Amino acid sequence: MTYSAIEQRLKDNEVVILDGAIGTELERLGAPMHQDAWCAAAMETHPSLISAVHRSYIEAGADVITANTYASTRVALERGGLGEQMRPWNELAMRMARQTIEESSNGRPVCLAGSVSTFGLFGDTPIEDQQIRRWFEEQAEILVGAGADLLLVETLAADMSTVVAAVESTARFDVPVWVAISGLVDRDSGELRLGVEESQEHSASRRSHELLSEAVERTVNAGANTLLLMHSDLKATRPALEVMRAHHDGWLGVYPNAGHWLRPQWAFVDQVEPVDFVAEAEAWYDTGARILGGCCGIGPDHITALSQRFR
Repeated sequence: MTYSAIEQRLKDNEVVILDGAIGTELERLGAPMHQDAWCAAAMETHPSLISAVHRSYIEAGADVITANTYASTRVALERGGLGEQMRPWNELAMRMARQTIEESSNGRPVCLAGSVSTFGLFGDTPIEDQQIRRWFEEQAEILVGAGADLLLVETLAADMSTVVAAVESTARFDVPVWVAISGLVDRDSGELRLGVEESQEHSASRRSHELLSEAVERTVNAGANTLLLMHSDLKATRPALEVMRAHHDGWLGVYPNAGHWLRPQWAFVDQVEPVDFVAEAEAWYDTGARILGGCCGIGPDHITALSQRFR
């Protein structure tokens, strides 16, 4: 489909339902996770499970399905000795997602998003900004060429310079771009910051950057019109969204996680029942978020509950 149905829904102040996790849902279903390529390797080992995950979210009522391209970045695949799979896996992920939409949506408008991500850039080794920009542009070009209705720019854990690079690198493509950032609550000051702490109770690591308010302003100034909070501890979502709303008057969305990563597996702690997830979503909605979904640890049952509540 074109993006027009999603855009009209947002203009009408209606809720757009995102899908939930892909990687952790594949893990739940038995697909092994690759040390470097994480869920991208399932393109080769368990393609039928990927289609099954997409189908489950379409049946749950999702308006937007994200292709399994989050972990298929140049930097991650080359680190795992899989650099030659960069284009084939990204293109295959798009074809599989599109085919599943066509077979499972029963004529209901479902939009296909291609994920352009920072996966593989979590290390402490500095990488030149121009190299990072080339990686973003390469993945975006492949996804747009493969028929993406929109680009979902997922900047999990990234610092501000990387976020800006991602926004500017994808701006030249003739498709809508949604920009997702992650946030955390500083343990000492209580301030909301750009960064990530997947679980306030269980995570052994965290990345904290500038104040979230400053990060939102810089992201918007770089060209982001639709801004989402991704892959953040559920308890941080409402205060983070309040900060984002105060510094961004465009469309706002959220898709938090539940649990934390123990490379390459996901630790399924902090799990939340769908009814409690929807209760949290009520607060997101009241804050102004109209794009609602889930990230790692959030599955089809949660998306079903969101769809039933907000349809």
